[in-house]
Amino acid sequence: MRAITIKSLQALDEAQQVEVHYAFGMEHHTDDVFKPGGEEVYSATIAMEDARDVVESVTKGSASFPGIEFVLEDLDVDSNVATTYRFKNGELIEKKFNIS
Repeated sequence: MRAITIKSLQALDEAQQVEVHYAFGMEHHTDDVFKPGGEEVYSATIAMEDARDVVESVTKGSASFPGIEFVLEDLDVDSNVATTYRFKNGELIEKKFNIS
């Protein structure tokens, strides 16, 4: 199982947080943890078996928010290995493995 968290690196107003949530397709995940509010960093967490579809959705969806950088952390809870992805302007700009 994987715990996947997506965050913006800058604060967004509540309307922008909701826009990001839908642009990334996160509303399709019933175990999603997302609570928009005020000027805050967008953050949503889901649990699933494979992160590939989410990585693809965030890559594409980030194009709708020029200049805003997003981070996705994909934690394999069985092996305790995390992969961190950074996205900006519709592109994956970095992928890094973190072993605890």
